[in-house]
Amino acid sequence: MPEIEGRGPALFLNDRLRRGTAKAAAATMAAWLLATQAPGFAGSVSAAKAEPVTDVAVQATVGSDSTSNEVPEGAKISSEQARNHILELFPVLKRATIASVQFGSSHVYPQPEYKTWEIGFSVTEGNHTLGFSATVHAVTGEVLSAHLPSELLSRQHGEPGNDLTSDEADKLAEQFLYKAIPGLKETDYVPVQESYVSVSPQALFGRTEYHYSYQLKRDGLLSDAETANVSVDSRGSVTGFSRSTLGKEYPSSKPGATAEEARRQFEKQFDVQLAYIPKERYSSRAGQKYVLGYVPAGMTLTPMDASTLEHINAMTGKASTKESTRKDRPLKGSANAFAAHSGEKLTAKQAEERVREHFDIPENYQLEYSQLNKSQYMNPNGQVWSLSWSNRNASASYMFMRDISAQVDAATGQIYSYNVYQRNMTGIKEEQQAEEAAGKTMDQEAAEQLAMNKVIELVPNAAKEFKLSQVLELEGATIFVFQRYVGDIVVQDDMVQLQVLEDGTISEFYTRALAAPEQLPTDTKPAISYEKAKASYLEQLHLVLAFSRYGGYSLGGAESVPFGVKLAYVPSSSETSISPLMDVLDANTGEWKKQYGSDASTGKAEASDIEGHAAEASIRNMLQHGVIIPDDQGRVMPDRVITRGEWFTVLARALQPNLDIYHSGDGSNLFADVTPESPYYQAIRVLIDQRWIAGSDPEISLKPDEELTREELAVLLVRILRYEKLAGFYTLPSDLPNIADAGSITNKGAASLSLKLGLLPSIEGRFMPARKVTVAEAAQVLERLAKLQGKTDTFMDGSRLY
Repeated sequence: MPEIEGRGPALFLNDRLRRGTAKAAAATMAAWLLATQAPGFAGSVSAAKAEPVTDVAVQATVGSDSTSNEVPEGAKISSEQARNHILELFPVLKRATIASVQFGSSHVYPQPEYKTWEIGFSVTEGNHTLGFSATVHAVTGEVLSAHLPSELLSRQHGEPGNDLTSDEADKLAEQFLYKAIPGLKETDYVPVQESYVSVSPQALFGRTEYHYSYQLKRDGLLSDAETANVSVDSRGSVTGFSRSTLGKEYPSSKPGATAEEARRQFEKQFDVQLAYIPKERYSSRAGQKYVLGYVPAGMTLTPMDASTLEHINAMTGKASTKESTRKDRPLKGSANAFAAHSGEKLTAKQAEERVREHFDIPENYQLEYSQLNKSQYMNPNGQVWSLSWSNRNASASYMFMRDISAQVDAATGQIYSYNVYQRNMTGIKEEQQAEEAAGKTMDQEAAEQLAMNKVIELVPNAAKEFKLSQVLELEGATIFVFQRYVGDIVVQDDMVQLQVLEDGTISEFYTRALAAPEQLPTDTKPAISYEKAKASYLEQLHLVLAFSRYGGYSLGGAESVPFGVKLAYVPSSSETSISPLMDVLDANTGEWKKQYGSDASTGKAEASDIEGHAAEASIRNMLQHGVIIPDDQGRVMPDRVITRGEWFTVLARALQPNLDIYHSGDGSNLFADVTPESPYYQAIRVLIDQRWIAGSDPEISLKPDEELTREELAVLLVRILRYEKLAGFYTLPSDLPNIADAGSITNKGAASLSLKLGLLPSIEGRFMPARKVTVAEAAQVLERLAKLQGKTDTFMDGSRLY
């Protein structure tokens, strides 16, 4: 959930903008709808002259003749030229069919200041057709985005070959960058630091892809409006490319204040504060642990205008004034405190009534969707109603997705989110004007009181634990951010965000209070002083003269701010980049801790008890891929016997290392002994979806807590490989030649295939079906299984997962 400005305890909008990971936010975990493509100017590319046409809504569909040589108004190249530019970068697309051509950027809001050609492609295999697209700048001819599907890429590889190393893929990505951006020089970009990009390890199973990000320069200075991303797979194919750029003139690159003046001002204003920091910021609430640390306070890490040295608001581009930050203001209001629902779980109708009680949903909006889901994030042991309302009678509103959504805890009735999702696009302008004319205007003081009362009503312990930390005034709306404190210490990321329109309507509400009291180290006293912590931060931080981006996204019913850049001194973790500092300072040890994911979650964990073990190399490989995660003491206990459920967990992590952060399931029992409260629930859900476990059945038991034997593992491996029927042909002891204990094996086919494929080698001439599987053996089996990718008819042919 991004907040307003700065990168203090819960304020990391600038991080999200620079990381390029912003997501749409209707109904769940975000408040902003960020543009899917940053508008911009990309440089000069030659284009053939042609007579322009005036129709800016040119669109053609299906067929090889869907591109043409016509150049619409606002463009300098035709769709045919755009297609050719795409094929120059990605020759493999010659095998795809052009399915559509569109001029303009109607699917992007706010609209960029340049036009684009979007070329749609399709790939058909039998009755299956896959569609994808690439975007080209209609003035410069540069390809702005293209992401190739694995089905198309797998055709060109043929037999498996040697995989590229990360260094080899890095060189290939840079070579592609020069091809994609004409005239690029070595001094025109810098690679983004790996620690800044990678917050999750590469999955063990599936296509291995390397992702590289680059910050580009204008007038010799880095610009966070000019970025490029290249993805390369282990077979040497560029699988994706994206480019953000700005479609307007840049300001002067000459600063009004010197670097020395900027540094003095920065050090004068910079501040830190204590906070409870989650160890696994991207994980779910379940099992979350917190440490006491120091974090930057308020807006002290936002860019500073290179002339005025005022901090720049990342949303508006204006100076961040004292009025925009109202730190530590307690909640005071006349509203009644939050009262939890008691009794049976809420029905969908009761959940809807609870939302209507607190928010103004127009009568002509009808509840069109309601689903009870397992609440993996806000309350991992509970269930949440996801609700949405629409007005199908108002064609313009409905057409442009003016819907309302909410999430309500089914047990307590707490409303976690409420969002009026509206794209302010052509077609509803008159309707908006009519609504604005009919509405009243609420002053800032009244809007603030309304926001405080609403938080007191909707959030448990709000008056005690939350304080108003920031106020952002926009065109037509005001956003209020309330920060959670336990005692006098901030709980990082725990906050409430609420937007009030000028007519007094609440258009967005979102609450996030993940930390349970028992998870916080409230009895811990900082060993590192405030002064030392501040000095440590200042030693790590550099000010880099660069172009800083602002605006470019819409906030609820408020007017969007166009993209723009300002010359600024940007706080950075490096003198040669504008990558923000991603670590926080541990208040007890003085060590720097990762703010986004731990070493375990990024595949860089170390184990303290595997050195010299026979399976050390395999275990280190599993650590690198996030399959095995050490305990708090850094142990993996390689000779410990694992249960069936633990095998399911490591297998699921081989598919998805960030298993814990993904919502899964509707909260129903998967098996009689696998309920939503089970530690294996998420992993087993993933494996069911993968068809590596038979479909769920609440009437039978999966026995996840039983210790796993070699024979049981062989059966599970055959299921993964889709060889269950083939295994049925091997039923005799003679099918297991040279295996002394063949007669004691019940599932001879599974054992035979596991032996033939080298997944479960014999031990001194015996299969030993009843022997228990250890952590080390599981690591070795997974490593062998991964090496089978693309070498069998059914197990992960190319990047497909069967």
